[in-house]
Amino acid sequence: MKLGVHVSIAGNLLKCLDRAKEVDCETMQVFTSNPKGWDFKIRPKDEIKAFCDQVKKYKIGPIFGHMIYLSNLASTNPYIYINSINSLISGLTLAERACFDGVITHIGSHGGKGVEIGIKQVTNALAQALTTTKEAVPVILETDAGSGNHLGAKFEEIAEIIKQAGSDKIKVCFDTCHSFAAGYDIRTERDIEKTLAEFDKIIGLERLAVLHLNDSKGDLGSRVDRHEEIGKGKIGLEAFKYIVNHPKLKDLSGIVETPDNKDNAETERSSLEILKGLRK
Repeated sequence: MKLGVHVSIAGNLLKCLDRAKEVDCETMQVFTSNPKGWDFKIRPKDEIKAFCDQVKKYKIGPIFGHMIYLSNLASTNPYIYINSINSLISGLTLAERACFDGVITHIGSHGGKGVEIGIKQVTNALAQALTTTKEAVPVILETDAGSGNHLGAKFEEIAEIIKQAGSDKIKVCFDTCHSFAAGYDIRTERDIEKTLAEFDKIIGLERLAVLHLNDSKGDLGSRVDRHEEIGKGKIGLEAFKYIVNHPKLKDLSGIVETPDNKDNAETERSSLEILKGLRK
């Protein structure tokens, strides 16, 4: 399994790549724009070209974009919904130009309107985005912890979105922290095999594009979305050892997302070193 981290979008794309190189990434993830605002920065052609050239030089990849925090594709609030769709379209357009391999997005919250309505909102948003960006990279739906009214905690919800959207451009990101918090046990070899078998039956492993490798501060089924450093949370080191070496996962990418209040290169480097040390 190729291993990397989520790197800051601050500055330009080349700085993102340098940050990834600094912590010895083999793969990487970056926000498609400022994660706390709706404004989307248009990247100059020369910056994008230099980035793609440097990617080849550094041999880092796959590269994944990640949607902003504000995005909610399941929202029934017109302002949030339209901005979320436009943000996804902009992210996919950047990804296609900047040699990204996909754009990861949280599915969003239906805000109390119900799962059925939320799924319809998401599938409509995906249809608009994919129709507008026909040549773009895949949209990658991230599994969720399931707090509040958030969709994606159950594999069945993701499968239904994929079914209704009817596109082979829709893939899935399995977040270890989120899915564990949602109730999918992955602490032992037996648990991992059971969860993967369930994922394959309901969604299909062919849809799995990338993993977020995060330990969990919350317990199994807690629905608490709080990342912990690898080996220091409720999932534990042995689980990650089995995951990074699993024959059905070894050709995918694993991205570490730094826990809250620990946004620094040393923490990221430490997590990567631990995971690399677990590979056989």
